[in-house]
Amino acid sequence: MIHICFGLHDFDGKYSKFVGTALASVFKNTHLGVTAHILHDNSLTDENRKKISELAEKFNQSAEFHNVAELCPDELTFLSEKLPDKIKTRYSIGTFYRLLIKKIIDAEKVIYLDADIIANLDIATLWEQDLKDYPLAAVPEIEASLNRMDKNKFLLNKGIVKADNYFNAGVLIFDLNKIDEKFFKEGVEWLAENPECEYVDQDILNAFFSEKYFKLMPKFNSFVAENRAWNLPAAKKIYHCLNRCLGFDLNDEYNRLFMENFALTPWFNFDIIAKFGEQLRKEHEQHITLAQWMMKLCNDHHRAFFLYREDIWAVRSIFNIGYSEPIIEISGENSLDTLLKKMRDLYGRKVFFLFYPNYERLADLLRGYGFKEFKDFVNGRIFMTQEQGGSTFPEYNFIRAL
Repeated sequence: MIHICFGLHDFDGKYSKFVGTALASVFKNTHLGVTAHILHDNSLTDENRKKISELAEKFNQSAEFHNVAELCPDELTFLSEKLPDKIKTRYSIGTFYRLLIKKIIDAEKVIYLDADIIANLDIATLWEQDLKDYPLAAVPEIEASLNRMDKNKFLLNKGIVKADNYFNAGVLIFDLNKIDEKFFKEGVEWLAENPECEYVDQDILNAFFSEKYFKLMPKFNSFVAENRAWNLPAAKKIYHCLNRCLGFDLNDEYNRLFMENFALTPWFNFDIIAKFGEQLRKEHEQHITLAQWMMKLCNDHHRAFFLYREDIWAVRSIFNIGYSEPIIEISGENSLDTLLKKMRDLYGRKVFFLFYPNYERLADLLRGYGFKEFKDFVNGRIFMTQEQGGSTFPEYNFIRAL
């Protein structure tokens, strides 16, 4: 029996369909028996739980549900006490559930998968990997990203982890016999002592295991955006849809892969058509409102920019930036401190267009300091086409909202 695991915190009931789509891709392609362990909390609705069970039954597989809030109350209390800012303002608590697999799942080995993956291969080929006495296996991020990894990471800048060893935590194999019982609390304490870390659970795993993990082949965690950028055809890989890179263009093989697997789930039903039309209307109105906001903003010359030096020329051209409009360069670990100082100095006088690779996390950070989106800051890439380097795909927000 193959054991796979997902962490699920679904605050609005609309995220479970991504777990369902990932599950469908695993079930469809795997010839052996699979037990899917869903590590959830009280945010999982009865309806979504039923749909996950129906999906497993459809493929003659199994789904087991583990309520982390009930099974690990002491650990979650410890987490909220140690990391209140990250839990309340920056990250879904569900991202930490993978760190509790040892305590919750009764198995010797488990594959952990993020919800934004599509398994376009038989997961048994991953399950059968020999970990060679290592506690876990993962794909180095530099290989998952086809050598396009963002190296501006706390662990790399501080020399805690070597770039070649830093791994992505979206696909992992755990040998649970080799994971210490104290790992969760020690990991949370380490993160509390290193609040600059942006990737929380992934950084904890790297800090503890980057020198002692089995390096998987890149096909087991391959980033969609990078495969798309290199015009690579879809292959027998596990694809990771980072950075909201899903869309509706079905001439794109990766969008088609997602849609084909989504169509196999109970979430793809008559209601989705009605929701699609309603969401299309909302998106249209939002675009009109955004255009009106931009027209007013441009008339007032009320802008500042936060971006990498190598992007300045292109962004200056696209946005017709005047030479009197402030530009703050992203350059090293002090860049965010510089941005915060400038935003405070110009508070109420400038809207900051942010061209940051992890916009959502930066936005959550700024909200924590009292700044408001579309008043004090905005994601600059939503005003750029894909060809111009825009990285936020409106189609993903559309799909997410269904």
